[in-house]
Amino acid sequence: MKTLVVYVHLLAACVAVGSLLLQDIGLWLARARELTEREIEDLKKTIGVISIALILLWISGIALVAIGYISNPEIYLTNEKLWAKFAVVVILTVNGFILHRITFPKFKAGTVFLSLPSSDSMTVVLTGSISTVTWLFACFLGIARPWNYTLDFGSIMALYAGILFFVFVSGQAVVRLTGRNLPSAVTQARA
Repeated sequence: MKTLVVYVHLLAACVAVGSLLLQDIGLWLARARELTEREIEDLKKTIGVISIALILLWISGIALVAIGYISNPEIYLTNEKLWAKFAVVVILTVNGFILHRITFPKFKAGTVFLSLPSSDSMTVVLTGSISTVTWLFACFLGIARPWNYTLDFGSIMALYAGILFFVFVSGQAVVRLTGRNLPSAVTQARA
């Protein structure tokens, strides 16, 4: 039974991360031009796929925790890496709600990402950074077996926060630098 649950968990993670990365690449390639209706429809489909994968990850993750606890109730819940993974997935889930309510509505057919007001582009970069870093970090925690019962919650979360900070700051810098090299029609739309 555990092997089947691990398999579902792994497949859901692969589908979510693969879909996320492909969508991120597509949006980045389209950053300086108007998004098409087709790209917006693809974004909506990807959002649906990732949402279903996240639900499957929650269900299979809770099942794995239950199986682990039943097999070793004395120490299973003392694994601080498990609690860090739980915290990261909660962050991922909350960020998903923010993406749905605040970030994705900014993308409509005709939107040019690099022409968004700076507050909107910062929101997109922040929620996008949280999404990508958190998905990848959660997957990493799933395979980081040597961290079981060895690293404390604070150290794991500090590493996560450091990576997230680096990616966000880098993303903001890249958007600013890329925005300076926009064609004049796009920079006029920004003004």
